[in-house]
This record gives sequence, C-alpha cells and structure tokens, in this order.
Amino acid sequence: QKKFARKLLLLSEETLRSDPTIAMELGTGIEAGGVFASSYIDGTGSGDSSGDASRGERTADRLVLQFQINGGATWAQGVAYGVMDRNGCGEDSDDDDDVTLLALEVANMDAVLNGQSFQVTL
Repeated sequence: QKKFARKLLLLSEETLRSDPTIAMELGTGIEAGGVFASSYIDGTGSGDSSGDASRGERTADRLVLQFQINGGATWAQGVAYGVMDRNGCGEDSDDDDDVTLLALEVANMDAVLNGQSFQVTL
C-alpha cells in the first residue's frame, strides 16, 4: 500500500504542477505534503466487483488519499482517487504504468469549510 500511495501522490503532484489554475492560486513550487487520511480497497476479487484474477478477470486495488498541498504562496487540501492494476506490474515494480490517477480535487481553507472543491482536469 505504501508504494501505491507514493505513486499516487507523485502523479497528483505532477498533475497539480501542470494545471494553470492551481499554479495561479497556489504559486510555484507546488508539493504534495503529508497524508492525513486514506481509504484502501484490496482488489483481490474476493466478493467485490473488481474481478477475480484466477478466472482471468482484471483486478484493481483502489486508494483515496487526503493530503496537504504546499505551494509557494499558501496551502490547500487535496483528495486523490486512484487505482492500481493488480494484473499489471504490481507492488514490487518501480513502473508507474500500473497506477492511474482517476480524479483529483483541491480546496483551500475557505472551500473546505464550505464543503466545496475544485476538480482538477486530468
């Protein structure tokens, strides 16, 4: 799970840095900071809808990370949604192709208090 989380945070950071709206709001030097909440679903195929690898079906682990985003001017909160293909390279690989960032939300302090967030274009 830790390698999956690191890969997902790296993908999130790359996406944040390339988004002009985020760069305009947070400034340069955007970094994915510490994770303060996460939710993980093991996609082994045991009773869930992700499939069963033993029957040739695709399986995927799912992860949601809530983390701090540090920018040059301020901070924000990020929520990243990702999957890791269990039929791909797996946890032991250094290849990032098996991890996919599905969605990324960003909110500053005011938005968090009002329950709003900005959906980053992937």
